[in-house]
Amino acid sequence: MIRRHINSFNALQFMVGATSPMAVLVGGVVNTYATTGVLGTPLAFLVVGAALALLMVGYLAMTNREGNAAPAYAFLGLGLGPSWGIAGGVLMFAATNAIQISLYGLFGATTAELTGVGHWTGWALAAWGLVAVFGLANFSLGKVFIAVVGVAELVMIGAVILAAFTHPHDGQVSAAPMTVGALWDQRATVGGVFALTVAAFVGVESGAAYAEEGKTDKTMVHATVATLLVLPVLYCAMAWALPVWTGPDQIVAEARNAGHTGFPFTIVAAGYGGGMVALAQLLMLTSFFISALSFHQVIGRYVHAIAREGVIPAWLADVGRIGGRMAGATAPASLLQSGIAVAVIGVCALLRVDPIGGMFIWLSSGAAVGVLVTLVGVSIATVFYFRKGGGLGRDPLIVRTAGPVLGAIVGSALVAVIVVNQAALLGVTSVGLQAVIPVLVLVTIVAGFWYARRVRRLWPDRYAAVGRGRPDEVMVPDQQVGFRV
Repeated sequence: MIRRHINSFNALQFMVGATSPMAVLVGGVVNTYATTGVLGTPLAFLVVGAALALLMVGYLAMTNREGNAAPAYAFLGLGLGPSWGIAGGVLMFAATNAIQISLYGLFGATTAELTGVGHWTGWALAAWGLVAVFGLANFSLGKVFIAVVGVAELVMIGAVILAAFTHPHDGQVSAAPMTVGALWDQRATVGGVFALTVAAFVGVESGAAYAEEGKTDKTMVHATVATLLVLPVLYCAMAWALPVWTGPDQIVAEARNAGHTGFPFTIVAAGYGGGMVALAQLLMLTSFFISALSFHQVIGRYVHAIAREGVIPAWLADVGRIGGRMAGATAPASLLQSGIAVAVIGVCALLRVDPIGGMFIWLSSGAAVGVLVTLVGVSIATVFYFRKGGGLGRDPLIVRTAGPVLGAIVGSALVAVIVVNQAALLGVTSVGLQAVIPVLVLVTIVAGFWYARRVRRLWPDRYAAVGRGRPDEVMVPDQQVGFRV
């Protein structure tokens, strides 16, 4: 008998691990202020959170009915057709790799600055090596570690927020960062703000990749809804706390000088002393690692699920063994992702790409656009899925049509704002460089359709079955196997 093991709390751990609030505070929020200069960043988290909530209506409806370890691939395939499913799977694979690899640049640069030892590439490769090893191991080994670190992260972030709001600059909490004018008056850079805030939320959709392993069909839906309710408020509070501490007029300068001053750890030092600073820095580094590992696991599940349908080489669905027992559901897929990551790190090192301004900002921005485009596609696919008889006709209008349509409209608008106004974020002025990310996303989609056409010609039966693969004893382990997810 097949038994499922992941409950809603486990799923919440995976998503919090992927989104990693501590990494968002130090890497995302600070860099958003530094690169865009937009005071209204806190409000952007609420706007993006609301937009993602609409975008996720269709995605969650499909998760609840067609759970698959490669969700975007399956949902697009079932709603719009196999070619769309394969193209969506390719785009999601590329986007998730991009956000995961961007973290290595951020981790390497941050660790080199904190320790004053070595080059960023050495630290990035050290983190890559740990993720590569853990990616081949039983993921349950990390559950307790992720839970403990996750709780510690939230406590530390709460301490930062409390210190800032109880000791505001000039003794007064400024509401300026929460005004519409603070966000929208700087239209030339608002797209960059939205790109980085979307990147901060990338990982919210990752829970669906564990749907086959949930104890119930609604496990991942409940966990994702909880995450969508909590994260926008938490991120907003984090982003608001920083200008409250520094003063609205000083936040941009403070963020741009963070590499030298240690901001935002200066808030921790002033509020709680040097011992807490060391703990906060340790939590930041572990959060980068956990986030990278979480994305690594999601990528592995995508590859495994697509490979078991024969759309890509079947050996990528094999299960590795260490010491005679199953070591993970996605060993070959894990090695594939590790190979891609180390290749990108190596190329960036050879080309002397800046690990933050180049590697982190460009890859995370590209990932944000890729994920948004995929979610817009899934929203549209949801409408067609229900019109073709999916869901057995018992679903409310908000799930079948209204929610997904609104999500697609809002998501498309968000993509347009990001693409049109990303120059300040990327630090470029030429039209050609501004077009790099949207062109790469488009090329990825076209490549996916080209490959789908090839699958249709060579393996028509596999093509017709895209997204219809069901869980097996690898992804949903039997009690006898002794392998726990």
